[in-house]
Amino acid sequence: MSQRSLNALVDRYIATWNEPEPDVRRKMIDELWAEDGTYYNRLFVCQGRDMVEAAISTAYREHTAKGFTFKSRNDAYGHHGGVKFGWVLAARSTGEVDTFGEEFLILDGSGRIVADYQFGLRPPAI
Repeated sequence: MSQRSLNALVDRYIATWNEPEPDVRRKMIDELWAEDGTYYNRLFVCQGRDMVEAAISTAYREHTAKGFTFKSRNDAYGHHGGVKFGWVLAARSTGEVDTFGEEFLILDGSGRIVADYQFGLRPPAI
């Protein structure tokens, strides 16, 4: 995949987490994820599109619906079916970063996500 293609994939991925309409969000998940794709974060593991949808919908309710937005750092890098990129969760009103992290995706031969490893952190208090 070209750099442009990688960043376009990441933009579609991030848009899924910000999408307010459940039906549109599900359609996006179906387009991006392999049927048995698995999402891993430090708290839980979700396998299959239904569970991925539940996790993304929960994140939407807990963050995006409360005034935050997910943003890509536009730094996607990939090879051999793996894609790594950074993201932030920022307040829409101020741009202040609440959480930041990195994602590592493994894609199947058709470019759908088969595994998504999320590494999220909070900025240190100064």
